[in-house]
Formats: sequence, structure tokens, C-alpha cells
Amino acid sequence: MKNLLLSPWVIVIACALLTTITDTLGTLWWEKKQTIVLLLTLLLAPVAFLSFGYVGSHFGLARASSLTNSLIVVGPILVGVLFRQELHQLSLMQKIGVGLIVSGIAMLTLFRTPNISSGL
Repeated sequence: MKNLLLSPWVIVIACALLTTITDTLGTLWWEKKQTIVLLLTLLLAPVAFLSFGYVGSHFGLARASSLTNSLIVVGPILVGVLFRQELHQLSLMQKIGVGLIVSGIAMLTLFRTPNISSGL
């Protein structure tokens, strides 16, 4: 029986969420300089990094990078837009770019190839 918590797709989402949280905390630290925020950032960053390695070992580096890094870009954008009211700071071209990123993630997810075994 497979452990669903270690499913590569769950780890893709976990990696993106961890990195989004870490990016958000890093921004908050520079704004407020609270020690607890810095400590949380320093604790979460290695976990996010290692989760990316796990994803890469299952999907291959190119695909893992496309999936996780695209989600890593979209996550903080959503936090900025939804929780920090930064939508007005994005130009029309940036909004189109975010739409293209989301489309790319959908294409990578929906039109996937069979699992890639590591060729290293």
C-alpha cells in the first residue's frame, strides 16, 4: 500500500506551500524584524529545499522544476494579491504572465508522461 503523504504530487504541493510560507515570512521579517519570524523562516527553508529534491527524484529535474517553481511563483503572488491587497501593483502584462503560469501548470499536470526513472 502506497503512503499518500509521500506521493510525489502531495510533495509538489507541500514544496510549493512551504516555499510560499517561507517567502511570506521572509518578507514579514524584513518589514517587522521579529526574531520568531526569522527563526520560522530558517526552520522551514531547508524542509522546502529537501521536498524539492524528493519531487525531482520522482519526476526528473526539468519537470519537477517546472511544476514546483511555477507554483512557487504563483503562491506568493496569491498571498500578495489576496492577503496584502497588492493587485493594483501588478501591470496588465504581469497579470497576463500569472495567467500563463497557471496555464502552464495545468498543462504539465494534465498532459503528463509516465513516471521518469532517474537516469543518473
